[in-house]
Amino acid sequence: MIEANQFKKKRSFKNISCKDYALFLVSLRAQSIGQMRTKLAKKGYPEDEIEAAIQRLSELNYLNDEQFAQIYLDNLKKYKNFGYFGIKKKLMEKKINSKQIEALLKSFTLKEETEIARRLIEKNPRKNRIQIVRALQSKGFRTDVVFKITKFVPED
Repeated sequence: MIEANQFKKKRSFKNISCKDYALFLVSLRAQSIGQMRTKLAKKGYPEDEIEAAIQRLSELNYLNDEQFAQIYLDNLKKYKNFGYFGIKKKLMEKKINSKQIEALLKSFTLKEETEIARRLIEKNPRKNRIQIVRALQSKGFRTDVVFKITKFVPED
């Protein structure tokens, strides 16, 4: 008789090389170099093997922080409701270099941020101006955008 446990084989990465494990992680989803370094170090691989794996994946263009950050920024703008500072925080959480973040966010205009703020307000209608201001601030919108959006909301 076949037991159900035989079909639930757990993946074991104990004896796998650092490069192979890094390639496996990249095959699951795109990673930044900082994320990859953290995950490999957490797995207990030596620093020289980690650097070699990252170098090889970068040569193959599987790890590219600029490309990763641009795609991630585009997805945040398109599908999420974060302002300038919210997006900056999300990019920092992905361990993107702060200089790259600043260069990337130069293209993020107030007009784009205002459109995202409007989308957030339409999605979650608030009762009064104070609630709208709090919602926008908690999502990392710049003060200019918050004032511009709430200027048309009547006070209660």
